[in-house]
Amino acid sequence: MWAAQIAATRPGTTAAVVQLVISREDLAGLDTLAFVRGDFHAEDFWSLVQYCRQGATDHGRVPVAPHYSSQYDVVYGPVAAFWNQRLAIADADQVSFHTPRAEAVLNRSVRTRII
Repeated sequence: MWAAQIAATRPGTTAAVVQLVISREDLAGLDTLAFVRGDFHAEDFWSLVQYCRQGATDHGRVPVAPHYSSQYDVVYGPVAAFWNQRLAIADADQVSFHTPRAEAVLNRSVRTRII
């Protein structure tokens, strides 16, 4: 388990896996960006990974409405192993929540610590 591997490298920490039950309606109200493919030729995915890994704090997006920002509320897709080689970790996906709107959805969710 990834959490245990990371905790093992950091003395004094304990691994945790937390399950969140989030309302589908709450998620539908968020501005999301989703990537399904992380193969070598998924140019849109790898260009965003490169942009963010080079220190960008936004998603390179132009705000198009009053409530939009340069960040998406939620971004999800493959986990990049070696972004400069365009290699994703097989069978691994990630979800990242970026804005106060997304944080509010998480805060309203039902949380259960599994490990």
